[in-house]
This record gives sequence, C-alpha cells and structure tokens, in this order.
Amino acid sequence: MTNTTEYRELSASEVTLDIDPKSFGFETTAELEPLTEIVGQPRALRALDLGTGIRHPNYHIYIAGLVGTGRMELVTHALRERVLDDSTPLDWVYVNNFDEPDCPLAISLPAGQGVQLRGDMETLIEQLQDSLPKAFKEEDFGKEKEKLRQVYRKRGDEVFEKLLKQAEQYGMTVQQLPDGQIIFIPLKDNRPMTQQEIEQLTPEEMKVLDSHQDELVEIAGRVLQEQREIQRQLSTDVREVAQRFAVHLVEPLVEELQKKYDNPKLSEWFDRLKVHIIDHLNLFRDVSDMPPQVAAMMMGEGATDPEQRFLEYRINVVVDNSQLKEPPIIVEDAPNYRNLFGTIDRVVDHAGRVITNFTRIKSGSILKANGGYLVVNLMDAIIEPFVWKELKRTLKSQSLGIQVQDPFAMFTVTAMQPEPIPLNVRLVALGEPLIYHLLYLHDEDFREIFRVKADFDPEMNRDEETGLIYGRLVRQLSEKEELLPFDAAAIAELVCVGARLASDQKKVTSVFSHIADVAREASFWASKKKLKVVKAKYVRQAVQERVFRSDMIAEKIRGLIADGTLLIQVEGTKISQINGLAVADLGDYAFGRPSRLTASVGVGTAGIINIERESRMSGSTFDKSMLILEGLLRNYYAGEQPLTLSASIAMEQSYGGVDGDSASVAELLCLLSALANVPLRQDLAVTGSINQWGEVQAIGGVNEKIEGFFDVCNESGLTGTQGVCFPESNAQNLVLRDDIVKAIRKKQFHVWAISDVDQAIELFTGMSAGDISDKRSFHGRVLERLTEIATLLEQQMLTDTGRLLWTPGTPLGLPPDPRPPLPGQ
Repeated sequence: MTNTTEYRELSASEVTLDIDPKSFGFETTAELEPLTEIVGQPRALRALDLGTGIRHPNYHIYIAGLVGTGRMELVTHALRERVLDDSTPLDWVYVNNFDEPDCPLAISLPAGQGVQLRGDMETLIEQLQDSLPKAFKEEDFGKEKEKLRQVYRKRGDEVFEKLLKQAEQYGMTVQQLPDGQIIFIPLKDNRPMTQQEIEQLTPEEMKVLDSHQDELVEIAGRVLQEQREIQRQLSTDVREVAQRFAVHLVEPLVEELQKKYDNPKLSEWFDRLKVHIIDHLNLFRDVSDMPPQVAAMMMGEGATDPEQRFLEYRINVVVDNSQLKEPPIIVEDAPNYRNLFGTIDRVVDHAGRVITNFTRIKSGSILKANGGYLVVNLMDAIIEPFVWKELKRTLKSQSLGIQVQDPFAMFTVTAMQPEPIPLNVRLVALGEPLIYHLLYLHDEDFREIFRVKADFDPEMNRDEETGLIYGRLVRQLSEKEELLPFDAAAIAELVCVGARLASDQKKVTSVFSHIADVAREASFWASKKKLKVVKAKYVRQAVQERVFRSDMIAEKIRGLIADGTLLIQVEGTKISQINGLAVADLGDYAFGRPSRLTASVGVGTAGIINIERESRMSGSTFDKSMLILEGLLRNYYAGEQPLTLSASIAMEQSYGGVDGDSASVAELLCLLSALANVPLRQDLAVTGSINQWGEVQAIGGVNEKIEGFFDVCNESGLTGTQGVCFPESNAQNLVLRDDIVKAIRKKQFHVWAISDVDQAIELFTGMSAGDISDKRSFHGRVLERLTEIATLLEQQMLTDTGRLLWTPGTPLGLPPDPRPPLPGQ
C-alpha cells in the first residue's frame, strides 16, 4: 500500500492565472517599443553567438524548432546584432576570356567598383567608337595609306607590264576585264584579229596560236597570283598603319583604367583587351560608311547591334555590394537550384539556335551572401531537385561554379564553364528538430557542415517580463499591420492564452505566431465596435470565436451524449463503471471527450483481458499500461497467496484506435469496483497514469479533458457535485476557461488532485481504502473476493486444465495468440 493523504480539491484561483495588469508598467502597448529581438531563448542565443563568432568555415548553424510567421525577421535581426566584422564584402564580375571564350574569368573588386568598372568600360567603348573612325579619316592617315597604294600599284603595274611584253612577242594583246579575268587576242597588222580572220587560219597557224596562248595563260596565272599577293601585302601594311595610329589612341585610355583599378588579374585582362582591340579595329569602323553586305561580311552578324557588336568588352557584374555598409544577410524564401546557385540564361536567335555568352551569367543567393550570411528553410531546400547535393558540395569546397541545371539539358547543351568563385558564407538553416536528428545520423556531410545547433524552446518561463514581451509583440504587429493598441488587461489575457498554449501556469508559449493570430482577431472584434483600444473581453471573444469555428465535431459529440446515443452517466453511482477522459486532436483544435469504461469479473483463469487489444484497436502504450496494471495487482494482493481471476476491461462505444496510458487509473478503479462490489460515482470523471506502486502520474491534455467533461455536465445541467479527478503533478498545467473557473468558484463544479490510487478510491467510493488486513476496507473487500475466486477454483481441482492457478502476466490454458508479438517480445 502507498502512504496516502487526503485528495485535494483545487480552488478557483489554482486553476487559472491571477495576473495584475498594473505590474506590466504600461497602460497601452502604444507606449512600448516593437519586439524585434529573440527573447526567452538563452540556449539558442548562445549557439548563435558561437556560430557567428567562430571563424572555421564549417561552423554553419542549424536553427531547430523556431516556427511561425516572422521567424526569418527574428533570425535576421539576431544575426545583425552579432556581426562582429563591419567590412563590406567584395564585388564580383565576369569578363570575357580572350583565350578561351567558353571559360569567362571571375574578378573580385572592392565594394562598389564592379558597377564603376562596368560604366568605365562602356565609356571606353564609346570613346573608341568616336575617336577611331575619326583617326582613320584624318589627313595623315589618308596620306600614309595613299602612299602605300601608289607603291603597290606601281609594283602591280610592273608585273602586268611583263605579261604585256611577252604577249607582244607572240603577236598578241592582253585585255583585263572588270572582274579581274584576262583574255588574249591575236594581232594582225597591229590590230586585233576578227573572228572571221581567226577561223581562216590554217591548222598549223592555229596550233602555233594555241601553244602561244597556253604559255600566256600560264604566265597570266602567275601574274594574277603576284597581284593578289601585292594586294594582300597592301592590306597588311594598311592594317599595320591603322594599328600604329590606333595604338596611340587605345593605349592611353586603357592604361588610365589600369592605374585606376589596382588589381593584378584585372590589369592582365586589360593587356589582353588592348591587343584584342588593336587586332579587331574593323569593329570600330563607321558602319554607315560601308555597304550593308560589306559590313555584315567584315563584322559578322549583329554588327549593327551595339550590345552584340562590343559584347566581348563588356563587364558582367554578378555581385554588386555598392549599397552595403556591413556583411550581407540574405533570406532565400524559395531555395530552388536557380535561386541558390545562379544560372546562365540562354536565348534563341533568329536562326533557331540556343546561344549564350558570359554576360548572361546570373548570380544566386549564395553568391550574393558571400562574405555574410544566408538564411534558408532547409526542408524546402532538401525537397528541391538537385539542391541538397550541390549545396553540400559547395559548402565543403568553399567555391561556387555557376552552371545551368536544366531537366531538358539533353536538348539544350551549353559549353560555358565560368571560373569558380571562392566562398566565405555562413549558412543558417531553419528546420524541425526531427530533420536535424535524421540528417545527423544518416548523412556524414551534414555532421561535417552543421556543427552548431541552435535549439529553440516552444515555451519560455513566465515571469515579470512576460507581459512586457507580449506587449512589445503586439506593438510590433500594430506597426506592421495597423492593429489597435491593447491595454494592459488585454495583454494579461494574452499571457493567459500563452500559458494555456504551453499548458503550464509557470510558462508561456514562445511560438509568437499563435499569439499574433489571437491579437489580430481581438483587434478585429474591437474595431467592429469602433473602439480605439483593445480590451480584455475582446481577447476572450477572439479565443471563443476560434473555438466556435472549430468546435463543430465536439458539439455533435456532446449532442449525441445529451440525447443518449453515446452512453455517459453524469449522476448517481454504479458498480464496475466509470467515466474516463480522452483528447481528440483535429490538428487545429483539440477537445476532451468523455468515455465510459466498464469491467467484468468472474471465476476463471483467463486473467485480465484487454478487449481493445484483442480487437486490435489499441496502441503499444495502451497495452503497456494494462501490463503495468497487472503488476500493481500483484504488488497489492499476491503477496501471500496465489492470484487468479477472469476479467475484461473495455472502453465502451469506442470505434477507432486508442492509445496512451491516461486511462490507467480509470481502468484500475473500474476493475477493483467489480471485485469489491462497491459502486463508483458517476458524477465524476478521472484521468491519470499509474505505476506498479499505485502512484498516479502526469498525463497530457488535462485542460481539454476537464473542459470536455464540464461541457457534457453543463449540457444536462450542473448538479453541484460533478467534477474531475486528475494527477496532482498536473495541477501546474491548469489554465481553464473562464466559465469553468466561475463554476468552480460557485461550487457548481469541482476539480480534485490525487497523487495515489487510494485517494482516487476514497473519492469515488466514499469509503476508506484501508489495508488488505482490514476486511471492512476497500482493499480488504477486493482481497476477500480474490480469495473467494481462488478457493472456488481449488475446490473444482482445475479438472479442465490440471494446471496451477493463474498469476498476472502468466498465460494459463489459453490458446496461442495468432497475432504478431508486440515490440520487444
């Protein structure tokens, strides 16, 4: 037996919070500063201190358990407060690789110089577009070019003169057509022969004429080849002259930029730029001075489009930090592959080809956060295709190579391979604690990358600062969403809501999104009354309205109980019958549902039959509680004699699965009532778990269970004797509704706390639990009945089985169980 004391009835002040609004130090939330920091989470804040302060690259932060709207803003603010380095990260640009155009070069610059460089290059191109064509039209360049032409024209004339002399020796003249072809015409009397005269030549004369003509054709071929070589040399010399003129224009402009941007890699690129411009001066010729066919042939397709014409000289700024004053904190709400890692855009040209170039490289949020922090929802990133694997690889290698990730890449292939950019980014991932533990156990890379876990508690201690914190939260909502200000009494009511959500008088919920929802709705109801300040009653109205919107199923169940469809007795007494309490959780709403438990006991050796288990409707926790109940019977009544009985326990009108151990006390009382033949009060309901020593243990959902039984009693009319019996250890979890608190204050409804089974026995039976040695006590009557059953079985000599008496937990004469064994068996 346990050392029992009196069961304790709780007063109205013990089942709710007694908060003095004056202790908050404000009259309305309009006087307060908005809540922007994380409060009530010392463990998480210390983890953030470590994650932001340590320099090791793999100390990325996993924030577990932070839920609700506004969490990204809270994390951003917390990170901003912990940034120790106020240096601005570098800009990054991609430039054309003149040696390997498919491998653009990545160059870093101080913050703000990326955009500046892009503008300076555009200015440089404009200057060259203006100055180079003018230089080619200047008198000095024209004289130099004409001088060269005269020299090479003279050389061409000399070569052609040789052909003319050779033709004269053969009695022929040479004529060059406009298209460059050369024809030979025989002479007669120093004049070209007519066709008739040629036809009148003898075969011998024709043979000589043909041989001479063949020799001249061969000589003419050599002459034409020499003329083309002369023309090529002329073009080369003219181009060299143009390049000498261009060098004097290009070099000073480019060298000025080299001095302005003191960057070795960029300086080397400028050297390649100068060479490329000098080698491609045709790009800077005035297109309007050339025929369209010549312009297209000399400068290629797109020559008239300035953006395409000078594409190789442009600067692609992929990261611009010119507006930053400190390391960036980037929040990526949609962490898909493109948004995180960037991409290379492609276009379809007029010929239907898919093309791209280095100016179409786009950065993602990882690159934008380089040098700072990137905040993502890890679950969103994991479910996106290809993201998780690439994210791990990127963080481990500390470099990012921008690539196209396209599911239709087989149809559109690009050979673009931009130079990777080194990374110095700290990833802050938000997710559920379960995701953290699963990845930590099964993903080695995760363990290596995320070495800091910031665990957020969904509850925080309720103290003198709680009212101020909730008030500042409402103030923040008022600024963002134009809610009405709340007075101190309304904030006190919100604190009660927070304690109710935490199911603890000493704690409140730290999931501020739930509190924010109630605050918004309270402001709505107050605004409908044209008020300027939200009062406490509108917070209570908001809670009641939320219940009303979700309470339809609970209301129907109460109706079924009221009309007798579901059998629940709330008055009188009855043997082997008791009211148990369960919680139905619909996700957005949970409510208490009373259930009738019954027991039957007879002579036999079947032991205690759990009807829920036999019908495969119970969970493992429920089955465990039945085995614990057997252990309790053994401790109480089998100390000096064998124990045998045939009994069954059932939860009546239960048509779905049942689990949990909160019905243990109810099951025990029901079974003992059947054994002692003592009636139990039906105006009471009981909830609580029990151990093998008869101690009553805490359970969950105590507020919902009490309120559920109160609603059933209230539906049929309160008698003043009705109430609920629950574990003493759950007393601190009571934050009951106002109507129940009023009923308790008026003695119309009662709540009792018990710490052991004897207290429950005395409360439900009205008689002393006593001891097994006292036959007049409750336990004495139970033992007397068990002894009677054992005696009857001994008299029958067990002729049906010939076995020993049954002891709890040991099967005797039962058919084999066809079901699979329970876990652990």
